[in-house]
Formats: sequence, C-alpha cells, structure tokens
Amino acid sequence: MIDFLRSADRHFFSVWTLILVLSTLFGCSAVPKMSTSIAASRSEVAKLADQFSLTGRISVRVGDKIDSGQIRWQRTARGERIGLYSPLGSQVAELVSDKVADTVTLRQGKVTLTAASIAELTQSLLGIPLDLDMLAAWVQGRGLLENQSVDVAFANGDRWLVTAENFQAVGKHQFASRVIALNKDIVVRLIVDEWLPE
Repeated sequence: MIDFLRSADRHFFSVWTLILVLSTLFGCSAVPKMSTSIAASRSEVAKLADQFSLTGRISVRVGDKIDSGQIRWQRTARGERIGLYSPLGSQVAELVSDKVADTVTLRQGKVTLTAASIAELTQSLLGIPLDLDMLAAWVQGRGLLENQSVDVAFANGDRWLVTAENFQAVGKHQFASRVIALNKDIVVRLIVDEWLPE
C-alpha cells in the first residue's frame, strides 16, 4: 500500500481511512429504503445544485480509532476540487477532477497519482469506485429525511443508516448542516460549516 501521509500528519488525519470509508459509503448505487407512509422531505422539493462550494469538518470512527479533519470541496462545470486538511488547517491531500482534460489527480506531498476518473482512481487504489454525485446529493438532503435515519441499501449488500440534520435553505437550494452515516462499527460525521451554490 502506498503511504500517502507524512509521519507528522498521521496523528491528525488518515487519508486512507477517510477515502476508504467515503468510497464505501458513497461509491455504490444506493436505493433508499423508506416507509411510504413518511411524508416527502423538503429535500425532494429543493432544487439540486450542480455547482457549489462546501467547507466543513469530517470525522471517521472505525472501531476505537477516530480520524478527523477539515474538508473543502468545490464543484464547478469544469470539475471537482476536494482538499483534506488536518484539524489545525495544514493540507494533507488534494483530489482534483478536470472534466475538460478528462483526468483526476490525487496529490499528497510529493506523491501524485493520476487517472481518467475519480471512480477509476479509487477503484484502482481501494477496489471501490467513489461517486461524488451521490455525496453531493446527500449533502443537499436528496433521498434523505430531515432529522430521521434512513436505511440505505447499496448494490454490494451493505446497509447504512444515514441521517441528515438541520436543513438550511439557500435560495432555491438547501443543504444539511450535519450528515451522519452508521454501518456496524463505522461512524462518519460530516459537519457543513458553509455551503453555497455557484
């Protein structure tokens, strides 16, 4: 396994842990299993933003191990830019997807890896494709119910309990201030400090 982390950053943020869990969580086709008696969420009414910027904090707990840090994500017509930072703000890694050049680059220190797509890069590294469209939709509450856990079944058989909390309106759009996903001993928490459509 390629070691993406400098020893000084290992204490603050495990890029491998984060990417692996996010890939597992958001990388497979998901079909939300919801009771038809539950009223439709505002997330089905709000317009889904194709372009946005997000800043926030993320933590991943696997068993007794907890990793946390900051995340900055910008999605434009040209592609994606996701920066992962330690809790103190030093950049740990950057993932850039360029639709025009049809390339994806993962940078960590002096290490740079490229691929034709994010799915191809994460499939090659981790065996699981990362789907940023799914993550973008979940941050905007699509397919989720505010302040209620939704049982989400993935194509690979994994089941997650996903909760989107405290929807905030931004014009015709919305975002969840907090997204929590649980699967066995894995807990992912994303706190969105700022989300703006572009």
